[in-house]
Amino acid sequence: MSLIQLVYASRLVGDESVLKAIHSHAVRNNTARTITGMLLYANRRFLQVLEGESKAVHATFSYIKADSRHEHVTLLLEQTIEEHYFQHWNMGFRHLQEEELARFPAYAAYFKDDFTHFKQQPQVALEILKTLAT
Repeated sequence: MSLIQLVYASRLVGDESVLKAIHSHAVRNNTARTITGMLLYANRRFLQVLEGESKAVHATFSYIKADSRHEHVTLLLEQTIEEHYFQHWNMGFRHLQEEELARFPAYAAYFKDDFTHFKQQPQVALEILKTLAT
């Protein structure tokens, strides 16, 4: 079985009232597909890592790209992995508030632009997810 890790960023369409539904839907679907990962949200931006069998991860990513609650879905990183890093979460979720971002000034800019920072340094996206995973 070939495991991959896929990291993407996107922007929220609509208001934040859909965050709980997005997370619960991800937990349900990822559990069924044996996908693990982490979803961060701040300033109307999502940063997510998906891990699992290549076919399942790509199917999930295709679903996300078609989801009307996301816009500007941007693939940042895709790599083969030996094992799940986020194995404890079928989908961890953290809604970062401004005061939390202030504690990580090196990361704050990544949640305020049009993903230029992520595109220039895609490995930082994975670093942020690992650092801020709860």
